[in-house]
Amino acid sequence: MNKKVIVAVNNMIFTSKIMTVLDGMEVEGIKAIRSDEIFTKAQELRPDLIIIDLNLNGIEAPSLINKLRSYGATAKIPIVCYSPHVLADQMKAAQIAGATEVLPNSKMTQRMNAILGKYINN
Repeated sequence: MNKKVIVAVNNMIFTSKIMTVLDGMEVEGIKAIRSDEIFTKAQELRPDLIIIDLNLNGIEAPSLINKLRSYGATAKIPIVCYSPHVLADQMKAAQIAGATEVLPNSKMTQRMNAILGKYINN
């Protein structure tokens, strides 16, 4: 089975880290940075996971998460979001909208292999 992850991340260094981990897991990482692109690719590809940087320019993450959760084709796809811990309101809004897991940047960085493996290997 060809596993896929949509990576909606603004920071090129963080994107590179995620893609490196996915390559090591033999998982295809698909970049998407606009809400409509993330939603369309999620519907078409039905990935095993969607990773969203809550600081991604040009998206309203809670609205996007709500939309993903409201469509049958995307409702059950795990969504992992991350943000600086100082933006607690932003993180809470993503969780209320239906994100599977919301983490501070530091935790996402430290435990990236375990976090991705948790969703990819299930």
